[in-house]
Amino acid sequence: MIYNDLQEQLLRDLSELCAAAHRHPGSQNNRRATDYVRRRLAGAGCEVQTTPLDCLDWEYGEIVLRVGNEPLAAFIGPYSESCQIRSRFQTAASLGELAAVEVSDQILVLYGDLCQEQLAAKNFVFYNPLLHQQIIALLEQKHPWAVIAITGCNPATTGALCPFPLIEDGDFHIPSAYVSEREGAIILAHPEEELYLSMESRRIPSRAYNVSGSRRGRCPERLVFCAHIDSKKSTPGAVDNAGGVCLLLALADLLQSYTGKYTIELLAINGEDYYAYPGGMRYLADHAGQMEQIRLVVNSDGVGARGSRTTYCSFNAGEQISSVLESAFHDENRYLLTEPWYQSDHAMFALQGVPAVALTTEAFSQVWATIAHTEKDTVDQVDTGILAGVALSLRELIDTLSQTR
Repeated sequence: MIYNDLQEQLLRDLSELCAAAHRHPGSQNNRRATDYVRRRLAGAGCEVQTTPLDCLDWEYGEIVLRVGNEPLAAFIGPYSESCQIRSRFQTAASLGELAAVEVSDQILVLYGDLCQEQLAAKNFVFYNPLLHQQIIALLEQKHPWAVIAITGCNPATTGALCPFPLIEDGDFHIPSAYVSEREGAIILAHPEEELYLSMESRRIPSRAYNVSGSRRGRCPERLVFCAHIDSKKSTPGAVDNAGGVCLLLALADLLQSYTGKYTIELLAINGEDYYAYPGGMRYLADHAGQMEQIRLVVNSDGVGARGSRTTYCSFNAGEQISSVLESAFHDENRYLLTEPWYQSDHAMFALQGVPAVALTTEAFSQVWATIAHTEKDTVDQVDTGILAGVALSLRELIDTLSQTR
């Protein structure tokens, strides 16, 4: 497939995936996206497997928040329970204050040090700082009627959402909402007033799918190329991460005549942006004891942002793999070697000791601070020429690895 044809197909794939905006696991649009990937992989001649995942969808309606008689702008926390409450409120800005506060039959307002970053989901196994565990444990121990968090911006954990939800956890059962620092200042300025909080929210047990396409090689060892197919509710998710999935489809097209050494697995993982990480956890369970069969994992997340190079970093890579990576990504006008980072699907492999590579955009900080996880992450943010170039480099990487011992 020549470069121009590859670029045109990438645009068709990208447009199709982003037309299914709000690709949260369990949703109709998520299933539409995984069905599309399944058909494309099969059409490229891959052996296709779809793996069902139990997951939790979430629908929400209106929220009303007032301090005294003054209405405030507020947002329903993802996966929150519904509630309708009028009560006095207590506040806490530090772990010590949270440990000391009495909130029986009251709303609890959190701010300050407790709200600097989104709390890890209580059962998330890959990242769960002690401070987060302590906050969640105290909230569950004290069990206020509801939690309202005053938050600002934290692109590293929640993209461009501002304010951001402090709690995003289907295993947490206290109603939660969040407000901006401006609205929060109004609450804190009226400690003697009652809060009225009413919000409609519903959890929906549902099902999603991982999709993988394979090309058989001459040996049982395999190369895994992966990307997460889900997006946040508020976004078409073009850079994050339809572009990464489109790389898998481009690679499938480029491998139609493949007869190399390693089996190639093209894996669209579901739920990377969500609290339970259903796709990753299912993959680990299904492949327990088989990780040594993986020669290399290449994960793409955020590749293709306009006007920027593609960055790569490696984990557990020996001298031979490092040399192959240097060869495939030798063009300094297009690629940049960076320090390792863990906030995507490659982490579950790297933490198992598997050699892994993470690809993203050099403009990572800018993208995550301005468009990620919002409605601004649209098709026009992606340069399909960059994606086409990366796909060809990955094809070269496969051929080079197939020639190694």
